[in-house]
Amino acid sequence: MARSRLSLRGLALTAVILTGLLTTCAAEPTPPPAPTPATTPRAPGLGYQLAGYGLEDVMTGGRRGSTELTDLPPGAPGELVSSAEVPAPDGMRAWRMIYHSRGPLNEDRLVTGLVVAPAGTSAIPAGGRRLISFGHGTTGINDSCAPSRAEPPLSAVGGVLPLVRAGNVLAVTDYIGLGGPGEHPIYVADTEGRALLDAARAAHSLSDARAGRDVVLWGYSQGGQAALAAGGLAASYAPDLRVHGAAATAPLADLPTSLRLLDRTVSDGVAYVLLAALGLAAADPTIDLNAILTQTGRRLTAVARNQCAVGLLKASQGESTSSVFTADPFTTEPFAAGFARQWQQTRLPGPPELVLQGDLDTVIHRSTTDGVVSGLCASGGPVEYHRYGLADHGTILGVSMADLTSWINARFVGTKPPGDICARP
Repeated sequence: MARSRLSLRGLALTAVILTGLLTTCAAEPTPPPAPTPATTPRAPGLGYQLAGYGLEDVMTGGRRGSTELTDLPPGAPGELVSSAEVPAPDGMRAWRMIYHSRGPLNEDRLVTGLVVAPAGTSAIPAGGRRLISFGHGTTGINDSCAPSRAEPPLSAVGGVLPLVRAGNVLAVTDYIGLGGPGEHPIYVADTEGRALLDAARAAHSLSDARAGRDVVLWGYSQGGQAALAAGGLAASYAPDLRVHGAAATAPLADLPTSLRLLDRTVSDGVAYVLLAALGLAAADPTIDLNAILTQTGRRLTAVARNQCAVGLLKASQGESTSSVFTADPFTTEPFAAGFARQWQQTRLPGPPELVLQGDLDTVIHRSTTDGVVSGLCASGGPVEYHRYGLADHGTILGVSMADLTSWINARFVGTKPPGDICARP
């Protein structure tokens, strides 16, 4: 049971670790009241204007009068559709936002998220404020689990706000299909990466945030996968951004190895395997997940679709791949190849990378992350790797924040990473 509790507190919910979003996501989902939308003027060339259309339409199921989200014309990746300002701590301003990104089949998708910026207009660099695009850890696949839906606003990202107090703008993506229309292809790395890059573009377009195009990518757990994938995609997918680095805290990067260890070492580990299989099916409509689900697997799938990750973990206690699946997804196609493909996506060459890992982590094991770092080095590096002997999957965020902040500052300044551990000939 001790291992199970660590799992529930760890990979399941970034918001639990940061600020206690558990109370809003563990129960049957009830979307919180939406803020009054405020359409944000967009820069010339960014497309159509939506008079009276705002974030409320996403929060209430995609309908406002006779207008549906599916009726909206396509937009450019990163195009800001609408924003609504929400309460923020002293010295900050914050907005919920809708923006365009690209889904698993390169289709246009609407994505929700948050932008948090310092208040005031003093000391803004000529090119705009530095921008950090953040990917959160696993919350689930039900829309109610999206960080931007948390009430009070920003309660899901309180632990990362020190970066805003340091003068940076923070963009937080909910990822495709989590909070916005359509299904969430959870753990599908390239869609996560595009959502992260497009969140930065959208934040840049939000004029009141005063964000520039200089970006560092950062993610925790599932978000670590997103940040590494985004780094590899940045040059080709978002050349308009100046991406200076990609940081990953306890990253779910080597998906096959991490899923196998979770399945073997924690009593609710099969929940993550099921989520990963659901993610592949959401990304590829030709995949019939039901074909390899038992009755228990179908029951847990219903839990996953109707509750957040915490509820799925509780319902999965004591289950295993043999009780959930009729065939082993680690050796059965297209699941085995799909899991492996996500690990390959995170190893694409990109900007300098930072990996932060706790030695006591029983969710993303240190041995797995050691292998991830070796793989990143083999892809070209440079890679800086910090390990923390007394940190686990929950405490790693606070313990590593000073090193993360220092590394981010150095990336924006442009100094050479001093701690590159990749051996060079």
